[in-house]
Amino acid sequence: MSLTKPELKAGEKERIEMLQKYEILNTPPDGSFDSITKLVAQLLKVPISVVSLVDYDRVWFKSKYGLDIPEVPRYDGLCSSAIEEENIYIVENALEDARTKSNPLVTGETGLRFYSAVPLRTKEGFNLGTLCVMDKKPRKLKNSEKETLYRLADLVMNQIEIQLEARKAIRLQYEILSTTAHDLKNPVSIMPLLADLIMSNKDNPAAIDDISKQIKDAGRRMANSINSLIENALEKSDKMHLKLEAFDLTKLVKGILDANKAPARKKGQKLIFKNTGPCFIYADHRRITEAVDNLVNNAIKFSGSQKKTEISLIKERKKAILSVRDEGPGLTKDDQKNLFRRFVSLSAEPTGGESSTGLGLCITKEIMEAHNGKITVESEGKGKGSCFTLELTLAEDRI
Repeated sequence: MSLTKPELKAGEKERIEMLQKYEILNTPPDGSFDSITKLVAQLLKVPISVVSLVDYDRVWFKSKYGLDIPEVPRYDGLCSSAIEEENIYIVENALEDARTKSNPLVTGETGLRFYSAVPLRTKEGFNLGTLCVMDKKPRKLKNSEKETLYRLADLVMNQIEIQLEARKAIRLQYEILSTTAHDLKNPVSIMPLLADLIMSNKDNPAAIDDISKQIKDAGRRMANSINSLIENALEKSDKMHLKLEAFDLTKLVKGILDANKAPARKKGQKLIFKNTGPCFIYADHRRITEAVDNLVNNAIKFSGSQKKTEISLIKERKKAILSVRDEGPGLTKDDQKNLFRRFVSLSAEPTGGESSTGLGLCITKEIMEAHNGKITVESEGKGKGSCFTLELTLAEDRI
């Protein structure tokens, strides 16, 4: 006999979403949980103890003592009933209990008679699963045994929380390192080109002065990236911290175009800047530099030789509108869906052998969102170029 699969109750979708956020389903066996299930079985003198997690259609066992199966269908699992309780759930004799006497775990070969469970509850109040004990003969729990089950369930939940925080910390540090590596890549790749220009302009002091300024700027950007890495490591936070100040976006863009002259010149490309004069915004200078540089560098990287990139900056309705329009390979519909995802490679490839981490546009989007700005893109399709637009609030609205 099998039970009918029940419909999910109100709030169950949110509970399952919370379970998925903990990223514990289908993870390998873990000694920290196995020690707890073994301990509770010994303390309560039961043959079976399980740490269960109740998924949409199954009850999956993260740890089990005295049981060989990895999971059971949810509509066969007693744990799916136990998670609906706020406190301990006890079935002293499953054959005589109306809640369980028809359950296949009771009527079948398993021959379950006793079952008790304490929900594994998050601080938000969602029950992810249970710490449960089972026996093939009826029995009662003493108050001291109930207290033991409660305390060990707390220990299980604490371990789940600790492992989640550890995964978050590892992911955050990986993202910080990946972002920093991306930020360092552009200035590092420019330096050999600038060194070549110095060697080819030995007799032109004015050119060497200009190139030296570009090297100095690339070095400053590298130092800023390293300092940001150190700050993020100290802050231990996934929130982007901004150092806001008023500055001229027009001047910033000119500096970025100067810094990208060498790679553009190597491909015979033209960088054309159209603007209407000073344009002050209130933002994090280093972060906005990073965002704009990502767009300009991408335009150069993905466009072929003898192409041009037009950068325009206008003030419109109390907004600074910066557009970077290239004559590159354009974007397919699939490209546009995946543009701002980390580490996703698009259909286009760099035209000069440059590398691409798949991080630049994602970082740019995060920077814009942190400033309450936005980034949009237009492309008529493959081979028709692209236009990326950044929108930021003018400083006059904030000072």
